[in-house]
Amino acid sequence: MSSKKDVIVLAYAGGLETSVALAWLADQYQADVVTLTLDLGQATDLSDVRDQALAIGAVRAHVIDVRDELARTAVTPALKHGCDQPRVAALSRPLIGRQLARVADIEGTATVAHGSLQPVLSDSGMDAAILDANEDLHVLAPCRDWDLSLRAKVEFAQARGIPVPPSGAALTSVRSLWGRALSGDLLSGPWTELPPEAFLLTCTVADWPKTPATLVVEFDEGVPTSLNGVAMPLVELLASLETVAGAHGVGRLDFPAIDRVRPRIVEEAPGPVVLHQAMKALATAAPETWPAVHGRVTLTCSMGECRIDECRVEEVPV
Repeated sequence: MSSKKDVIVLAYAGGLETSVALAWLADQYQADVVTLTLDLGQATDLSDVRDQALAIGAVRAHVIDVRDELARTAVTPALKHGCDQPRVAALSRPLIGRQLARVADIEGTATVAHGSLQPVLSDSGMDAAILDANEDLHVLAPCRDWDLSLRAKVEFAQARGIPVPPSGAALTSVRSLWGRALSGDLLSGPWTELPPEAFLLTCTVADWPKTPATLVVEFDEGVPTSLNGVAMPLVELLASLETVAGAHGVGRLDFPAIDRVRPRIVEEAPGPVVLHQAMKALATAAPETWPAVHGRVTLTCSMGECRIDECRVEEVPV
């Protein structure tokens, strides 16, 4: 390192691991760490995350609202392409990679860091997303490459006054308007069941409403544009679906670990699950024009399931 400190831009979510990474990068590299926190639809006040980053030692903390960009560049294509596995974290990574590259350019640095645990060779991992945005960047992944046990991470955090969640890093989450992905040591076993309090977007059986919910989703050129007769942007439509379908237990998914590719991931994605079912029905009804389809799909959410009641394809006058 030169006498002038180098700058590292860290994708910062505010949890234990990226907070530990922030302090570790500053110590290990004697660098100025700049954090980047993106509003992906977490439904929380990110000013607290920014303040926490500065308190831990970040020299600057950027917070950028990218919800509309995520909906436009990631959610809409994923729906049109029929991606029937929501993969909350994976959907956001290309956007995070682009934003990291942009902020690195603003900060005049070629070094960025992230908190993902995915192997460096994973095609869908954070490293690949960053290098797709700018292949000249130097990517650091302290949470993955710094081989610390959960206990060691907690002790490192406590020694530096970093807030430690009750679960430590045993269960961590990634949240976006697309849903919520859970990972961590608590999911190291392939059949380990999570406690009910681990779920925030989908209700457990005991809390499911007895009255089914009817959802009418209208599509224009294959893009959902209204819910139950109310036109709304995709960001708002996803939030509304999440509330209604999640209350009925719709949207819990469990993806097993794949060796050297990813750990086991549990997701809550009520909105995407509903939309994928609706769009599959439209694609089946009008395969010759898909995805440029105009139509209406009526669905019922009840007892942890979502079923198609009616699918109508509409012709648009030329």
